[in-house]
Amino acid sequence: MPDLTRVSGYTHLTDADLVPPPSDRIFFEPADTETGAWVGHDLVTPGCGVLDLGSGSGAAAAAMSRSGAGHVHGIDASADSVAWANKHHAVERPGARVTFARADFSLLDSRRLLATAPQPPPRPLVVTSNPPYVPMAEDAEDKRSITAGPDGLRWVPEIIAHARALRCDLGLTIGSYSSPATAVSMLRDAGYRIRTVTLCPLELGDFTVRHMERTATLEERGEAVLWRREEERPAYFITGLACRWTGSGRARTTGAPDELTGAGLMDLLRTAARSATPRLETLDDAGADLWPGSVRAVDLPAADHRNHW
Repeated sequence: MPDLTRVSGYTHLTDADLVPPPSDRIFFEPADTETGAWVGHDLVTPGCGVLDLGSGSGAAAAAMSRSGAGHVHGIDASADSVAWANKHHAVERPGARVTFARADFSLLDSRRLLATAPQPPPRPLVVTSNPPYVPMAEDAEDKRSITAGPDGLRWVPEIIAHARALRCDLGLTIGSYSSPATAVSMLRDAGYRIRTVTLCPLELGDFTVRHMERTATLEERGEAVLWRREEERPAYFITGLACRWTGSGRARTTGAPDELTGAGLMDLLRTAARSATPRLETLDDAGADLWPGSVRAVDLPAADHRNHW
């Protein structure tokens, strides 16, 4: 049975973070950002450095600074996002720096990625990312802030490669429909071990509902989990994975009872999907077969506005 913690309401985002930016070119999905902030919180140590790939509005980077990071550096390809983040979240004071730069992390090697910061972030270093993760057919309409290829993992190999090259812990946020078992295999093959899982239910957005083909295919194959309830719009679980670096190659503790495998994560998600409420009450009756690690269930109020571009 998981070591389960429940959180109701926002912990890391401020009231100002819940106000939509005026530009429609800035990703705004508070539940995603709050989940990403929780993942960072699980890995941050006092004074550490954080490299946030695809930092969006900058709200998650600021939250990780409040969690104790010494310097959080966010990188995003959107000029509007970086301008907003610099205006509202950049901080320049000893022991609590938050900086942002415009760059595409998928096009830079790790050395050049670090060079976008005004000075090297301190060690120990943590890489975090809440990348686009909606599965989408290659010929479908593109929304850069959310679509991520046929399995929802288009950006994950680059994110893992950066974290591995920098030999640091990794916080990754995906969706329960984003081929989660495959994501776990990628992480384990790169030497990462998942320490904490954060689950936050969220209704599918309008764009995703209109383009359900790939998600439906993955669900039929048993590679995706949706939360389906009668007379409710389908939902999914934002899935935050706080991962520790164990060294090069497949995590050395393979086979340990507390190591989360892809099959173990799918079992956890399917159990959560049998719940009737956002409390994910079925996790209380999970039995001994589920991963015994740390799981956080986050129940957030529905946002009045969501923006995906």
